[in-house]
Amino acid sequence: MHYGIRLIMRFNRYPVFEALPVLALSFSLSASAISQTSLETVREIYHQYTPENFDDGGEISHYVWRNFVSFFPQATISRTQPKRSLGITLNSALSSAAVETELGRSRFGTYVENSPFIDGVIILVDGQIAYESYPNMEAYERHLSWSITKVVVSTALAALESQGRVNVDHAASDYLPDLIGSDWQGISLRDIVNMASGIDCLDSDGYQNTETCIYRLEESLGLTAPVHPEQSTIENLRSMRQYRSSGEKYEYASADTFVTGLVIENITGEPLWLALQELIWDQIGAEADALMMISSAGVPASHAGLSARLLDLARFGEIFTADDLIDVVSPLHLADLASDNGIDFDAAQVAQLARRFNEDVPKKAAWQWDMIWDDGAMFKGGYSGQGIFVDPDRDFIAVWFGTTGADGQSHYLLPMIRKLSKLTDNQ
Repeated sequence: MHYGIRLIMRFNRYPVFEALPVLALSFSLSASAISQTSLETVREIYHQYTPENFDDGGEISHYVWRNFVSFFPQATISRTQPKRSLGITLNSALSSAAVETELGRSRFGTYVENSPFIDGVIILVDGQIAYESYPNMEAYERHLSWSITKVVVSTALAALESQGRVNVDHAASDYLPDLIGSDWQGISLRDIVNMASGIDCLDSDGYQNTETCIYRLEESLGLTAPVHPEQSTIENLRSMRQYRSSGEKYEYASADTFVTGLVIENITGEPLWLALQELIWDQIGAEADALMMISSAGVPASHAGLSARLLDLARFGEIFTADDLIDVVSPLHLADLASDNGIDFDAAQVAQLARRFNEDVPKKAAWQWDMIWDDGAMFKGGYSGQGIFVDPDRDFIAVWFGTTGADGQSHYLLPMIRKLSKLTDNQ
């Protein structure tokens, strides 16, 4: 078990420095190849579902991602404002662009339509829908976005900063007294939101390894099977230990996002889902409610619990590209993202990224964005093939949902999307 492809996918749910996508030699086991609307199929999925297997990939995961509310408690991020319409200017150059895939050269549109691991893709250029496809889901469905949730939460913190309600260079414990007396005390919010807290609770240690810190953290939320004595999320956070100085190295730790979410709750005096509703969802002109997974104690899964429509996450991306920034964050936040305030990748991390991007390697991470390129383009990934790519200078946004195969197969969208963004330079 400790060397299988499936374990590689589940123990490395963080999307930045994962193994390159496994070559999909056969599409016959696609989750989407089997209809998930028949009574018999749906009943069988519920019969087979367990807290241990729901994130294995394949048919069960494909159903759970699109029906997360049926399996875990959810709070509603309500759409309370009029929908902001998106224009449509389809760009045939995107769909016909030549791309390198797992199985050789293809056209982008052909690849998307035929990959069993892509549920939906949307691309906005200059605020217009330039490409849209839902090969393995319906446009109206809310899909679990997994760790895309993190940048929605970090952007809410940026909104509070733009309003003058928080200083991210201050210690998180200044805003969250529950952290006083723990190893979190004194760590700046900036280092935390930049995934550089130095706290020894790395996602790469393993989500389904019951002895890891990340397992216990998700266990406190009810996301993993209970095996330890009950512990609140705050108690869990307070028990964590710092093993390197903050700001020293980028290391993917969902615990950093939990602290960010709790800080937002303390500043606003509201549950996180209501804060996100007011700071983000009301501002972007969403077309539908979103959902946030919560524990039985009402603690939000701020690291991975957001379910939303693909189009609404594209609207979220426009926070960083629209001329008026949709009145969520100030221009200073975009400048901060492009500044030296992020965490540079070390040599080993750059070398690993070079395997995916050749010479076009992102150099740093910041504000929960996994990768930021020198030209300002940003990417945030989510487990099982979710992703959002925003290029502010090119006014280019791409968002996609996916489901990995039962043996760990995935798509290869990110390098393609990065190249497609540059196609618009001369248009």
